Amino acid sequence: MRLFIAINFSEEVKDALCETIADLRAAALRGRYTARENLHLTLAFIGESSRAEDILDVMEDVAADTALPAGTLEIALSGAGVFGGRGGDLHWVGVANTPELKSLAARLAAALRAEGFAVEKRRFTPHVTIGREVVLGAGGMGGTGGIGESEPADGAAVRLYPARMDAAGMSLMRSDRAGGKLVYTEIGFVPFT
Repeated sequence: MRLFIAINFSEEVKDALCETIADLRAAALRGRYTARENLHLTLAFIGESSRAEDILDVMEDVAADTALPAGTLEIALSGAGVFGGRGGDLHWVGVANTPELKSLAARLAAALRAEGFAVEKRRFTPHVTIGREVVLGAGGMGGTGGIGESEPADGAAVRLYPARMDAAGMSLMRSDRAGGKLVYTEIGFVPFT
C-alpha cells in the first residue's frame, strides 16, 4: 500500500480551494487539477508499506505527546505560489506554518524514522497542490483584479480565497490509482488529545 499521513480538510476549506482551482482552470490552456475529494495537507509521506498498524501506533504516540489547545490544530490557508516545470507549472496554496503544525510534522517524521520508515528529511513546507502541468493563457491571472480576496504571491497565477479550520486529528491515508485517477482512502484516524 502507498501510505501518507494527512489532515483532511473541512468542507469550508475545500470550498475555498475549489474556488481557487476554478480560477486557475479558467486562466489555463491546459493542466491537471486536484479533485475536491483529494484535497488534504500531507504531514508525512511514507510510500509503499504494509505496516499500517505500526504507523497508527506512531501516530497515537505522537498525538498523545502533542499538547494542543482545546485538542485541535488550527489550519489556515496562507498564500499561493507556483513551481516552474518543463511540461507546465505546479500551482499550490500554502498553509500557515504555525509552531504547533511545524512541531507535529517534525515529531511525526522523527518517530516514523525511529521505527524504520524512510521519511524524507527535507524541511516541512505545508502546502496543497492544486494543479500540475498547468500552462496559463496569455497574461495568466496575475494582476487581473477581482479574483479571490488576496493578491497572488511568489509568481502565483491565482489569488487565495481565505479559509481556516480546527483539525481534531490526523488520518492515515492510502493512495490508489483507479480508472486513471488517484483515489485517497482513510484507513485510520487518530484524534489530537
